Amino acid sequence: MFRPFHFLFCLLGAAVCCGATPPKWATFTLATANLSDNVTQAYDAPGIRILQALQPDVLAIQEYNYKLGTSKDLAQRLFGPDWHFAREKGGARLPNGVMSRYPIVAFGQWDDPYVGNRRLFWATVQIPGPKPLHVVSVHLVQNHSERRGPEARHLLQLIRKQFPADDYVALCGDLNVSTRESTALAELTKWFDDSAQPADQEGNKNTNAKRNRPYDYVLPNPALAPYHAPTVLLDEKFPDGLVFDSRLWNPLPPPAEWDDTAHDMQHLPVMKTFRVPLKEQNP
Repeated sequence: MFRPFHFLFCLLGAAVCCGATPPKWATFTLATANLSDNVTQAYDAPGIRILQALQPDVLAIQEYNYKLGTSKDLAQRLFGPDWHFAREKGGARLPNGVMSRYPIVAFGQWDDPYVGNRRLFWATVQIPGPKPLHVVSVHLVQNHSERRGPEARHLLQLIRKQFPADDYVALCGDLNVSTRESTALAELTKWFDDSAQPADQEGNKNTNAKRNRPYDYVLPNPALAPYHAPTVLLDEKFPDGLVFDSRLWNPLPPPAEWDDTAHDMQHLPVMKTFRVPLKEQNP
């Protein structure tokens, strides 16, 4: 399995030995996924195959349940034994979490007063370079749209209080919004950036099963947004990020199968790419 983090260190070592100029940038992919089976609300083979095909470097995961084992078992089945993971505690029925090929050095959760079966989760990932990446994995309220605006406002206040504004912060997850004109997204984009809007090969930005609602987001803060880069999967380039629909790929990235997206899942995954400096930049 290709390991960008290990590859980066090999490049640095080779640069020192050969007298070459060390790399100045590190590239990583960041995905969000609510791909549990719609019947059991746990991860099963189709959602697992999709995430194995995408191979993100960092994943914000929602409905982090696995009927065949533990949270660790799911992380290892998805990405292998070297991966790091963190999942919200407290017995939530639909827990949020984060997985990463880079070390997770801290994590925590906030109560969500607007929904009862999950919390708002965050994890700090030590990506290459001088700054950490704080990933916030959320699943906003579904059936009461009038709650999402206050919920988003509350979430943004928690994030701004928790993390330094100059650090890299990404808000990821299932926002359950019907349109990009929603009150909840308007609240969140008072600080987070939605200018790069991922799409599939046909330009469709919607991420629900019927492909008519933009449920899922990877939103960088002002410190991270300038380092957005195109996402490349196989030989296809997505300038604003990727919405992955297995039915649009030929050939498919393995081990995904053609009908995985349509198999009892309510969502499609979203992935963005960022290229960050390895040294602190002068203002």
